[in-house]
Amino acid sequence: MKAAKIILPWVLAVMLPFGAAYGQSQNKGKIGTPDVEQPIDISADNLEVQQDKNLAVFSGNVIAVQGQIELRAVQLRVWYRPAGPSTAGGTGGDDGTIIRIDAIDQVFVSSASETAQGDLGIYDVPEQRLTLTGSVILTRGENVLRGNKLVMNMATGQSRISGGRVHGRFVPPKRKK
Repeated sequence: MKAAKIILPWVLAVMLPFGAAYGQSQNKGKIGTPDVEQPIDISADNLEVQQDKNLAVFSGNVIAVQGQIELRAVQLRVWYRPAGPSTAGGTGGDDGTIIRIDAIDQVFVSSASETAQGDLGIYDVPEQRLTLTGSVILTRGENVLRGNKLVMNMATGQSRISGGRVHGRFVPPKRKK
């Protein structure tokens, strides 16, 4: 039963990093804007909950989908605060809040119009910071950015690609005849 309590908050936290403009309807379908009212489906070959470490590990062909946003990885590690004891009012002091999520190996995030991929993705939930490392590739249409490290501040919407040489290919829109 403990695993079920972790899964829903984890998925919400996984989907949050993909958008500084979270929930703004004019941006639906972009990586940055999951639709929180859509159901969330997660599948993996295995789920292991290590309660003594406050860790849930999804492994083997992990796929998390919410609306048009899809996250794929070989493994997801989700660290959470332990749930506190219930008070007389029926609420716990701490509710298993997610504090960090690691997407490991062959990380791929996609929406209707954008994709991002890398070797490792780390989302620091309290800091609202997503770091994608490895062979990072961002695409939107025919435009492509490549680098070794991407850091996105989800609160401000600022992102930075660094680590070695950064390469961008920007294709102008086709002119109408």
